[in-house]
Amino acid sequence: MTRLRTRHARRELARTRPSRARDRRGFALLAVLLIAMVGAVLALATAMITMSNGLVQTSSDRASAVDDVALSGVEEERSRLNARLDTVPLNGYRTVVSNAIVANSGGVRRTTWISRLGNSDSLASTGEFGVQSEVVSQATDSAGNVAIRRAQMYQESFARYASFTDKGKSTNGSTLWWALGAQAQGPVHSNDTIYVWNGTPVPQAVFNDVVTTAKVVKNKTSAQFNKGVPLEKISVIPLPGTADLDILKGIAVRAGYMFTPDISVGDSALVTMRIEFVAIDVDGNGTTTGPDDGYFRVYKLRAGSPYGNEYLMARTPAPPTTGQPIPSGATVPIDSLLYSWNCGVVTVVGGLSAVPTTFAQIASLASGTYRARMTNKQNAYDNANAKCFLGGDERLSPIGVFRNTDAAGYWVARTSGTVPAIVAARVDGAYLWPLSAAYNSNFRGVIFAEGKVGVSGVVRGRVTIASRNSMVIVHELTQATSPAVTTGTCRPDDDVIGLFGGEYVMYSDNMLATPQQRRDNSSGGSAWLTPRKDFDPSARKPDMAIHASVMALKSVVAERSSPPSGLPAASYVDRGTTRLIGGTIESSSGQTGTMSGSSLHGYHDDLSFNRCLLKYPPPYFPTTGRWTRSQFYEVNPQGFSAASWFSGR
Repeated sequence: MTRLRTRHARRELARTRPSRARDRRGFALLAVLLIAMVGAVLALATAMITMSNGLVQTSSDRASAVDDVALSGVEEERSRLNARLDTVPLNGYRTVVSNAIVANSGGVRRTTWISRLGNSDSLASTGEFGVQSEVVSQATDSAGNVAIRRAQMYQESFARYASFTDKGKSTNGSTLWWALGAQAQGPVHSNDTIYVWNGTPVPQAVFNDVVTTAKVVKNKTSAQFNKGVPLEKISVIPLPGTADLDILKGIAVRAGYMFTPDISVGDSALVTMRIEFVAIDVDGNGTTTGPDDGYFRVYKLRAGSPYGNEYLMARTPAPPTTGQPIPSGATVPIDSLLYSWNCGVVTVVGGLSAVPTTFAQIASLASGTYRARMTNKQNAYDNANAKCFLGGDERLSPIGVFRNTDAAGYWVARTSGTVPAIVAARVDGAYLWPLSAAYNSNFRGVIFAEGKVGVSGVVRGRVTIASRNSMVIVHELTQATSPAVTTGTCRPDDDVIGLFGGEYVMYSDNMLATPQQRRDNSSGGSAWLTPRKDFDPSARKPDMAIHASVMALKSVVAERSSPPSGLPAASYVDRGTTRLIGGTIESSSGQTGTMSGSSLHGYHDDLSFNRCLLKYPPPYFPTTGRWTRSQFYEVNPQGFSAASWFSGR
């Protein structure tokens, strides 16, 4: 039984072995199939990932290419502006490129727009510190990729120059030399050759900032350049023209700050309208540096003034022509200074400074000999308190009180803007015009004269004064806060002054700026008394302080800088020094004085640079035309519309 069972068991075992072998082979096939399927899936996934990466990379490359086209559009437009192939519109915006295919871009198309940000009739406040513009460049491709880039650009102000000349010659045609240790504290540029004197000692000139020229610097080794070698043969920077004056006029008209003289007579330096700046302590803190402390007033001469046309700017009057016979045997005219309505002895009347009697009013001229008639005038001339004042000055009143009108002219009543109560309560309150936008919302810092104008006074605020013709600095013109010469913090609300003359800007030859001489009224009337008398009421006499960036489309020059023909050097009149803190921008360098040995007729020059002008120039002061990129942005293309984007620009 046992053996049979055993044999039977072996047979059963034998029968089951093939079946188990077949099961294992089926499982292996299934595993192989599963592995094959996984491999196929992985291969497909890898292929898809590779393809996706390729597509992404391609898309990214195309997007990058589109973005590059938008970027280059901004820079290409800036280059076209600097090459003066395009201009920025005064208002609105302009399409300068419209859906144009860009070469070598794979069919990418570009549209570029440009708009002005300021210095336009819109009076956008962003233009106060110079001309700004905005360029927007949009690029698209056939796949729907879109990129929009935007850049803000600005033009450098001419106020950045300590010295700028279009020609290397002075107004009389002679070569303008930097010599005798002349120093330039700020940037210097000339569209002509810069001439440095080739002499000893060396250096003959010291340039403390960048020097550029459209030609070359002659005798470079005779100069010291503290900011590196000069840049020569750069592009010409043209001076502005009448279009810039028209822009400034439009800005001033909006504020109601455009003025025209009632009459125009005499030579280019004889002004019949003047603007006087006044700083008033409105907030009572003991200073005149508050935001609302700046004002100005305007005086105009009437036709047929009994005081003569010279009265407004205090020029030495012409000698009397009737009723005042020249003494017998006289070889020269009667001394005209003593017939001035601008000069007299200052006294205190009711606590106020006044000139109760002018030279012209002293003593009777109806009878007596010439010498007898002149005695009192001579005595007044020699008085230590004898002073001269500009026409319309309240100190010329017999009691030292402001008069809105006198025999010669009148102060212009305010017709635009308002003033705070403390200013309105002043006797001249109705004739003060605010320099603060808080009291004239349309004021953007520009005052315009449609004609010759004189300027003087103390400026609290930011202002550019422009004249269609010549502008004469009839007395000191200073900031309420001293300008930063070499160091200091510069702020956007710092005081700043810009002068822009469509012809000349002149330093006055009047009885304030120029020491006066008189004859001794001898029987021949020809002898001179020396030393000369200084009648300037300023404590800084005989110097004249000027804080301004001064631009003239012709020259910055002294009035009557050359002596009269035949005047010996011993009789030259030295007017002192014009101490200008700012810069001069002119076509040809103007003459301010004439030297004969050690004798000077006219002014010495002392020029320092206000470094704050580099960052905060006078409002709307003319610009060089060179565009520099200041800010750069990416614009969301979703729903972008040029018309909407530039709306209100």
